[in-house]
Amino acid sequence: MKPLSSETQKCIDDCNACITAARICLDQHLGEPEMKKCHQFCLDCIALCSACVQLLASQSDYSNRVCGICADLCKACADECAKFDSEFCQQCAEKCRACAESCKEMAA
Repeated sequence: MKPLSSETQKCIDDCNACITAARICLDQHLGEPEMKKCHQFCLDCIALCSACVQLLASQSDYSNRVCGICADLCKACADECAKFDSEFCQQCAEKCRACAESCKEMAA
């Protein structure tokens, strides 16, 4: 297997940062009914970003397609989290935006 490109490694790093931020956001606000949509987006980001990391690390032929979906999901999560004043939501939105950009580049 050939070494990972710097673009691939950056996407893996951005996905991992998104996973961490989404987990923290979710943990800080779990059970707050007004944030139900935020919770679902965070859960979805954790799942899909984890899949992206695995596929990118193994240099799967399917990683670019999964990254395209991940870019869309992370953008949606960022938009939802940005609606809340919580510093955890704002950090999640920032990491999701970065992940969406990296995944978009990988999907191209």
